[in-house]
Amino acid sequence: MKKLLKRLLLAVSALGLLFVPYLDTQSCGPELPDEAYRFALFQPDLSGKNDLAPLYYSIPFVSYFDSDPRKKDYWTNCSEWQQVTGKAVSLKDIYTVQYDVSPDDFLYAYKHNKWQQLKDNSFIKWLCQPAQKDVLNYMALAKQIEFSQQGELDPWNEKGSGVNTDSILHVVRQNTSKVTMPFLKDRYAFQLIKMYYYNADSVLRPQLTDYYNAHLKNHKTIVADWALLYYALIQSDNNECTRYLLETFERCESKKGFVFANLRRKDLADLAATKPAPHLLALISLMQGLKQPGRGLDYLKQLYEIEPDNEFLPMLVCREVNKLEDWIYSPTVLGFNPLINVNTFYAEKLAAEQNDPERDSKPDTGYVYYAKKNLLSDKEYLRTLRDFLITMQQRKTPHRDMLRLAIAHLYNMDGQYATAGTYAAGLKNAKDNTIRRQAIVENLLSSFYAKDLHSSQVKQELYEQFRALEKAGTIMRAEQLTYAMDDWGQNRDLRSALYLLLGQRYRALGDHLTAGLLLQQSKTEINEYTGYIGDTSRISYSRIAYFDKYAAPADLDKVLALKHKTNKTPFEKMISPAIWAPDDFYRDAKATLQIRQHTFKEAAATLNKIPDDFWEANYEYSTYLTRTYIGSPGSLMPDEPVQQRYAHASKKAIVKDIVLLEDSLAKATDNSAKARFYYALGNAYFNISYYGRCWMLSSYGKSSNEPNSQGDSDYQWAYFSFYPNKAIFKSDYYRCNHAMEMYEKARQFSGIQKELHAKVLLMMTVCDQARYGFFTEEMRYRSTNGISNYKKEILPYSYPYLAVLKERYADTETFADARTFCPDVEEYLKH
Repeated sequence: MKKLLKRLLLAVSALGLLFVPYLDTQSCGPELPDEAYRFALFQPDLSGKNDLAPLYYSIPFVSYFDSDPRKKDYWTNCSEWQQVTGKAVSLKDIYTVQYDVSPDDFLYAYKHNKWQQLKDNSFIKWLCQPAQKDVLNYMALAKQIEFSQQGELDPWNEKGSGVNTDSILHVVRQNTSKVTMPFLKDRYAFQLIKMYYYNADSVLRPQLTDYYNAHLKNHKTIVADWALLYYALIQSDNNECTRYLLETFERCESKKGFVFANLRRKDLADLAATKPAPHLLALISLMQGLKQPGRGLDYLKQLYEIEPDNEFLPMLVCREVNKLEDWIYSPTVLGFNPLINVNTFYAEKLAAEQNDPERDSKPDTGYVYYAKKNLLSDKEYLRTLRDFLITMQQRKTPHRDMLRLAIAHLYNMDGQYATAGTYAAGLKNAKDNTIRRQAIVENLLSSFYAKDLHSSQVKQELYEQFRALEKAGTIMRAEQLTYAMDDWGQNRDLRSALYLLLGQRYRALGDHLTAGLLLQQSKTEINEYTGYIGDTSRISYSRIAYFDKYAAPADLDKVLALKHKTNKTPFEKMISPAIWAPDDFYRDAKATLQIRQHTFKEAAATLNKIPDDFWEANYEYSTYLTRTYIGSPGSLMPDEPVQQRYAHASKKAIVKDIVLLEDSLAKATDNSAKARFYYALGNAYFNISYYGRCWMLSSYGKSSNEPNSQGDSDYQWAYFSFYPNKAIFKSDYYRCNHAMEMYEKARQFSGIQKELHAKVLLMMTVCDQARYGFFTEEMRYRSTNGISNYKKEILPYSYPYLAVLKERYADTETFADARTFCPDVEEYLKH
């Protein structure tokens, strides 16, 4: 694999510091789709309103959408036609003529009486009967109107000019008055109303109201329902417009999306203030709840009080549960701030800052500062919602099972797992598949936290529950859920989120083998760089990301043992990845952890099991493993020999030299030799730090965004970071503490070796300046309790080791070379 951390544009800092200009390549990652920032386990299709999936709680703003994907209104229209034609004409044939045959094809056949392509269609046979001439003429006119609405040319016009709208209007008006068949009169009236709305001028358009009242008002037909939309939109009174739009929403499926997009929250509130009839007030409460991105319990209560068995009530319940998942689970499980709240926060914050003349001098109080407070408030809201759902569930209701599962989920979210289990009990065998699936999810959640996960029996139970979930179906289908598609276009699997939670649970219990494998199985994005989800390469950072961040060397031995275990338990088979990394990649990870601990002999023993060419052939090791002797400062030191020592990229060879240096230092008897070995070890430790040329001995990636992975950013997932590791790793990798200790020892033992002493001071300057610039900049942007002070002035670096070099070793060749070849040294000496 020649791509290092595929999603990460690796920011490699060629850090010459004093001697080479600092190159900071700012890395940037791709954007996640909005819904990837949100955690969801409670299925909104429990509401039974799958056709209205865009109105489920989601991050993107919902505007117009197709609210009738199964074409219920079309089939209703066909059924009404069949009542006229009789059962001898099939619904399918009616649908074909109405919606599949293009206006052009139909009108050509009508004009030339050539119906060969539809000769077997029972509806066409009926229309072509002499007794149905008026009905056939209506169908032809309707097809012509369809052309006009699509902006097509008039298919009846031999010269190919546009449709003559006025003439069509005249014909439709005449027929609306002339025909006696109620069925046709309704449909002519509908066509006329639609044309008045879209085509007529402002003088004629108001006649729409008269025609609707005269011909379609209170009629029980789908065309009256469709026409009601245009009747609503023509109203001059906002309250009347809103009232009829709500009636349209209720009466037909295909207009629901349009109505939702065109209803404003202010108009709903204005209509509610007029104290309308209860049913209309229920519709207002429903729509206000659907349009409320924040807490919507008040609207849910209003709807329940007016119509406790309202068919849309479960939708509002599911929305509130999904909101709480976003507000509580997303930050605590995924590490992402809820985007709806973030957008609201920043809008309010911007408005407040614009009215604050002193804003430029103040620390930045970020969203996280308030989010930490809001999390407690959200949990209180969770309990309030749960208590209300319990009162709803206690009465006889068709939504009882859905309510039980919603209550169980809220108890699980609140950490009351035993109580959650009692509400979900019995439902895992329900006939309804969606109910059964959610009940299994609730039982799994309860088990994660209430049972002994180390127990073999519990592991077997978990396996069996996951198997039951597979049988019930684990996919949140894309056609049902707005958030069903992940950022690679795949359907989202409920197991992915459950594996994530279970993996985090095992991590908390210290079982890093199980945690690492489960989190690798999960395809849920978290706010932490874990490699490229979906990467099928055997050697990929995603195979070892968890172990790199959280494990101990012994955990990699456990990984290898499980990989080669021949009699895995069902649970072990479940957590085993479909693609294992090669043994040598796991060994490399183990050796890397040992190198961080500075147990180089143990690391050498691990690396000796890996073939010599492993680092040339795999990953990006060959680019970021030094060929120059690890104990040399290389080009950082003026006139330092930089000859190649390593024939090829090899951690094994480099670690072998570090071990040799340690052994040589242990055997050294005179101070001069000790000083040289301490200096060389200091260089080696510096080279394997963040700033060195061989940082890949300690880390699998490097980004200019490091090390601030503990701040407020919602973008941490896009950047590699060495965090979170133990403090000693931070001290060595970012602060160069061991390198500085070695240099201090070299100074102590250098005695009269003035040139060596001077080199040591220059390298100490390199280390000290690097970490000063790195951590002072981090201090400005890292927030404390959500407050960042990036306006804080940072004092320039003071070069304390150069001061000693100038005072005591100005007569050395090293000092003279530094003045000649190092601009920063020359600049410092001018002051």
